Amino acid sequence: MINEKIVLVTDSNTKISKASISDRNLEGNSCISTQKISDAIKNCCKEFEMYTEIEDFVDNIKQHKSNLIFPMKYGKNTPDSKSIVPGICEGMNMRYIGADDYTHMICNDKYTSKLFAKQFGIKSAPCFLVRNLDNKDYVIKSIRSLKLPLVIKPNFGGGSTGISNNNVCVDYDKAITLCEELFYYHKMPILVEEYLDGQEVELIIVGNKNQVVFSQEVQLTMANKELFDKEIWGFETKKIDDSSIGFKLSSYIDENTKEKLHCLFKSFHKIEFMRVDGRFHKGEFHLIELSPDCYLGDDCAFYYAFQKQGYSLSEMFEFLINNGLTHYQL
Repeated sequence: MINEKIVLVTDSNTKISKASISDRNLEGNSCISTQKISDAIKNCCKEFEMYTEIEDFVDNIKQHKSNLIFPMKYGKNTPDSKSIVPGICEGMNMRYIGADDYTHMICNDKYTSKLFAKQFGIKSAPCFLVRNLDNKDYVIKSIRSLKLPLVIKPNFGGGSTGISNNNVCVDYDKAITLCEELFYYHKMPILVEEYLDGQEVELIIVGNKNQVVFSQEVQLTMANKELFDKEIWGFETKKIDDSSIGFKLSSYIDENTKEKLHCLFKSFHKIEFMRVDGRFHKGEFHLIELSPDCYLGDDCAFYYAFQKQGYSLSEMFEFLINNGLTHYQL
């Protein structure tokens, strides 16, 4: 039991029954997952309170100066959406669980996170970032320099926002058209990257800048399929109907690459947990995304890794919170 009051700052509970690539607010917990997460945290701490609006949290922030804040606010896909609550906590000198605003800014930027990871010797698919469409000839030339098929996605945000199962393009004209559509809808840079076939794996990491205390690889399956040759995890299978998604423990990532991922994790000043998504392509791990803001419900890869080690959801949150408290003792 944690002798602290935990304040959860999360999104309002909206049920997503349909979506399109134009939607910008597909992240966040469902009412069911929010209830399960809240109950799990309540069961491992002395006192609990929750806010679903940042404005309400800010209005009452003085009464939480001595509490421990748990940011789980996703919001719309913007460059700073994940860093707002940690930034508020830093500015108010308040304790909080999870990554700091800098870490969130780096990892929420898909293109920058790949460049960051490259410094640690971590590979990713060849890609091009469409920052604007002012010089369309240059954009077309750059896209055509990549090998088909291509995956097109907004550069900021998660939850498969702007990413349909159909965002894999097998010809350049479709890729260019989709790039223009996403740029119009999301008003942000669009990432165009080569599609890599292979197994999709996720490395779950918990610790701090000094050490990794938990690390487990989990493989994603889709309709019992393990080797993907044209599939991506779009909003149809991530947010609307995830019944075809499954997980299993795996060991594709070699120890050398795993150590590189651990070093990347520990390079951030304040980081406590992260899900590293990648494809195991032609015998090598290739990074897809870094997610220090990953979903923590009972139906995700993150909890699956803990569940296989015998943890209940509440015990996992107790583990994460105790790990987060060590940051303030370093």
